[in-house]
Parts: sequence; C-alpha cells; structure tokens
Amino acid sequence: MRAIPLLALLALAGLGVRAQDPWKNIYTEKAWTERDQWQRADAIMAKLNLQAGDKVADVGCHEGYMTMKLTHVVGDLGRVYAVDVQQSKLDKLNALLKDNGITNVTTVRGDYDNPHLPANSLDGALIIDTYHEMDRHDEMLGHIKAALKGGGRLVICEPIAASRRGTSREGQARRHEIGMGYVLADLQKAGFKVIFRQDPYVEREKIKGDKMWLIVAVK
Repeated sequence: MRAIPLLALLALAGLGVRAQDPWKNIYTEKAWTERDQWQRADAIMAKLNLQAGDKVADVGCHEGYMTMKLTHVVGDLGRVYAVDVQQSKLDKLNALLKDNGITNVTTVRGDYDNPHLPANSLDGALIIDTYHEMDRHDEMLGHIKAALKGGGRLVICEPIAASRRGTSREGQARRHEIGMGYVLADLQKAGFKVIFRQDPYVEREKIKGDKMWLIVAVK
C-alpha cells in the first residue's frame, strides 16, 4: 500500500497546515485578527498621509475592517465615510460602531458607479480589494476625484494571481482581481497623478493564493 506523505496527513488532520483558499472570507469581524497578520493595514493607511481631524472615505468598506482602524487615525474631530453597495454590510458595521461607542463614522449606501460622497471634502480615499468589482470605473473615479480636496490622496490596493497577470480585464474581474496596469490607465484617464506604486505590496499567497499591489494617486 502506498504511504501517504506526512504533510498530507497533517493537512487532513488540520494540524497546522493551512491550504490556500481563493474564496476565503476575510471580511467578517471574526476574520480580522488573522487578517492583521498579513494585510499591512498600518502601512496602507500611512500612504493616505492623514492627520487628526481629517476626513477620509473607505470605499467598499465591507463590514468595516479598515473603517475601524481609520477612526483612530483621524480621531474624534475627523470623519470616516464608510461606503458599501450592500446595506447588510453597513448594518453590521453600524451595530459594531454602536457597540464600541464610535461616533466619527458616517455609513453611506453607495452605487457601483457613485460612492455618494460630499464634494471637495475629503483628505483621502481608500479602495482596498474592491476596485475589481466596479464596472464603471470612469464614473467612480470621477466622483471620488470630485470628493477629494486639492492634493487629496487616493490609495488603491488590489489582488492579482501570478498566473493571471497577463489575462484580459474581463477574465480577471471574473476571478475578483485586477492587474495594476489596467488601474494605472484608468487613473491617468481620470486626471490623477500617480506618486507611488508597488507590485507586490501585500503577500497573501498562503491565504488567498495571490498578491496585492498598491497605488497612491493625488488629485
């Protein structure tokens, strides 16, 4: 009888061998502690160059992983606009904010082409693991640009698997990912100035089987 390799036995037994899962849910609150180990959240927020009292949007906030962290960066005198297209996610975030006594967040029900943010009001905007879901990029970037103050920063951090970097945008979107090149072209078309880019920026191959790149653009 052929012997089963030790690693296979460990995986089957669940004794410390974690398989890649492209569809792993990293957005719920119960997943946040593990996500902290690889997401580089503090480094990503630092790219926004925020100060206490600033206003920032978390576009595609899901259940609030980055929103909750941003509240501490801008402080009580600042404001975080948490935008998502799914009301159920905003409801969970609102409950979490209430439970923690956090009052410097405004949740916003957005559309796929419009985040519904106040004009000329933001010091920064963050899109993380969400841009690939947007199919009307020109409109979305136009609205975000209109919401940013002059010199305001837009930080985008998105995943792409190495094996699909050369595939079409449509093919990547079906896998819930997007290559940096497509987004750089979108930003240029929208009139943003890219001041920083790094690929990869976040290593998560052991978690999701891909890596995340990061772009910083300025209005």
